[in-house]
Amino acid sequence: MSSGAKVATAYIREVTPGVTPPGPWSVLTRTSFGVGPTYNTAENNEIGEDRMSQGTAQTTVEVAGDVGTKMRFGALDEFMASCFGKDWDSNVLTMGNDRISFSLGYYAADVGIAGKATGAQVATMNIQVPNDGEIEVTTTFAATGWQDKDDDTNFVLTPVAEAFQRRYGFKDVSGLKLNGVQVGDNNVCVDTFNLQFDNAVQTQRCIGNGNPFAGNIIPTIFTPSGSITLSWSKTAYELWKKQQTGDAISFEFTLGNADGAYDFLIPEMEISGSWPDGGATDIIQVELTYTARRVSPTITRRPAPPAPSGVTVAPATASVAEGSTTNLAATVAPAGATQTVTWSSSDTGKATVSASGVVTGVAAGAATITATSTVDGTKKGTAAITVTA
Repeated sequence: MSSGAKVATAYIREVTPGVTPPGPWSVLTRTSFGVGPTYNTAENNEIGEDRMSQGTAQTTVEVAGDVGTKMRFGALDEFMASCFGKDWDSNVLTMGNDRISFSLGYYAADVGIAGKATGAQVATMNIQVPNDGEIEVTTTFAATGWQDKDDDTNFVLTPVAEAFQRRYGFKDVSGLKLNGVQVGDNNVCVDTFNLQFDNAVQTQRCIGNGNPFAGNIIPTIFTPSGSITLSWSKTAYELWKKQQTGDAISFEFTLGNADGAYDFLIPEMEISGSWPDGGATDIIQVELTYTARRVSPTITRRPAPPAPSGVTVAPATASVAEGSTTNLAATVAPAGATQTVTWSSSDTGKATVSASGVVTGVAAGAATITATSTVDGTKKGTAAITVTA
């Protein structure tokens, strides 16, 4: 018997759609894996010598399904690119027309059964943001091929484990704006929302390719949509009224933690919603559904800066007269690390230092000026200051 804990899944990006390249594969950390084949049949309506059914005939095979995951920084970037039809460009993702496909592998180690979908493209991605838990993503794939075996594990070469990243939760949402207005506890409370990107893919059948699988998976109209549930307020009412005129509004938010952040922007979308109601003990809420139009959404990726490895202060030694000043500059290594520091003096009776590194001589003597990284307090740099009379 097979255990779900023994089922490993992995993916690899294809260079030629439908052709699995050599490894390495990447581990696909998921909550569910529903990608597989559906064998379609048609009833044989022939009539034999009696009334007995003549059975069915196999027609087509569809390879598709959902993969459930938690949202982590970097974990779904390639699937996002497949959904949008374009690779990330300088950490910005927007809509394009490129075909980005994967091989998706499945291996039940305890029973030795393996399966592989090829030519798998992202049909839809749905991001669900709750009010009390982790952010869930459902990615729906459509593929052009399938193979399975019970005697071979080489469908999936030893995959590279996913780097540890913190899962995003509802507390990691910030910068939530509707029509440019920051929403929050005071003007309107957002309860939950979701965002789906849908390619409306169509399956193209090709006679003559010698197999029952799809010849191509073709994206058609790209439609971002979703719903957002708000507390009923004047701000929510003003948004609800937009459906009366068909005016568009914008929607933006950020998912961010110590590993990095994503800024989501839908510049133009239509909304609709029913007039809200509730019982005597209910909090009145309105659910607005939205559909983007005309202008492509964008996702901006912001990796977290590298951890500081050290701080250097220049000049390392300096002389300043009483009542005069000199400037110090701090550099935090490595390049790209957060450069903010705090300044302090070992003896403010001899020399003081401002928040920007300006040293003022107070009395003749010596003092050590220290710059400390605001990100890691163990990373410091110093300068020796001599104050002359």
